[in-house]
Amino acid sequence: MQGPTSRNRLTRVSGLSSATVSNVVSQLLAEGLIAEGGSEDSDGGRPRSVLEIRPDYGSVIGVDIGETHVRIGLFDWTLSVITSEVYPIADTRLDAESVAALVLQGISDVTRAAGVDPADLLGVGVGVPGAVQPDPRIAGRMLVHAPTLGWSGVALGEMLAPGVAAPLMLDNCARTLGQAEMWRGVGQGADRVVTALIGVGVGAALGSGTEGGTTGLAPATIEWGHTVIYAGGLPCRCGSRGCLEAYVGADAILHRYQSTLGSQPFHAAGTEGRLAELTARAATDPVAMETLEKIGEYIGIGIGNLINLLHPDLVVLSGWAGSVMGGVVLPTVRATAERHALSYLRGRTRIEVGRLGQEAVAMGAATLPVAHLLTTGGRRPEIMSGSGSGSGMGSVSGAVPGPGSGAGAWA
Repeated sequence: MQGPTSRNRLTRVSGLSSATVSNVVSQLLAEGLIAEGGSEDSDGGRPRSVLEIRPDYGSVIGVDIGETHVRIGLFDWTLSVITSEVYPIADTRLDAESVAALVLQGISDVTRAAGVDPADLLGVGVGVPGAVQPDPRIAGRMLVHAPTLGWSGVALGEMLAPGVAAPLMLDNCARTLGQAEMWRGVGQGADRVVTALIGVGVGAALGSGTEGGTTGLAPATIEWGHTVIYAGGLPCRCGSRGCLEAYVGADAILHRYQSTLGSQPFHAAGTEGRLAELTARAATDPVAMETLEKIGEYIGIGIGNLINLLHPDLVVLSGWAGSVMGGVVLPTVRATAERHALSYLRGRTRIEVGRLGQEAVAMGAATLPVAHLLTTGGRRPEIMSGSGSGSGMGSVSGAVPGPGSGAGAWA
């Protein structure tokens, strides 16, 4: 629901029968997810009761594991931010055990700050910059393959589960970010949305929505960062050459600027701080502006390819780097994408900067337990005590509906 609404309006929007809507509403009222909050005038009949979502029903954690930081967000179940913490990662190839320890520390920190009992959480979602796939050797065990972190077949869920007293889910961060953009971001109401995640790495996800702006299937990941835009071009860490990521990933952007005659030393430390500084400099530094315009051109070429292949209604520039520089590069991105899109597709795709802020990826991860809550009819998860084969406390074997091998899987 987008704000308070009535049963009649839900019937019109959903296309379901009034009896079905009434049954679903009764169940949600009984479970405590929604409440009746007053009434509204009807067309000639008696006033209709108004339904409102109860944000206090429960809280979820969203974890953003990136190449430069780990961000832990605590959200109510409607995905409004309660509090968040960021933990910088100096070494992008930090070992998984250290990352897991940082995540557990973060969960403890945000729940303590908000006065939330970790055992009362509805769930914990974790977004990773890589693939989450089943272990072919152990049933129910999920492995993370994240080349940008130097991880290959890491059982991250097993490392986290003993310290998490709630259901735990892992998925690719571009995919979960796409879901957040369609639920709460600029993607609401669009039918086909590509969410482009730009950070140190580059990825994307394609989601399909409905008139109501919700999505029945979780977005599918696209290896957009490893599409070649320049034959024989710059080397990419994937082993190929000329990949989009080799030109528009955050480290590549900074290297381009610093290699250009007339560039100035950075005062900020770290990749995120320096990209923010570079973006701010563009207003007065012609070398910085020239650099970002070229980056906008490369992004536009990549989006032009997406338009020709996928025909989306909307492309969202997101991820921490996309959000930082999006406002500056957007005019160049739009103009370049239009030049490279097929003539009959030009003008059919909007290109916008995401509006979910720095918590966007963590919010995306938080959609995992919320989606499961909704698919189970609003029933609170039953926490399993002890640990079994390949699973720890609070983890459930199986998968939530959604495309992709191992996507949306319980740890």
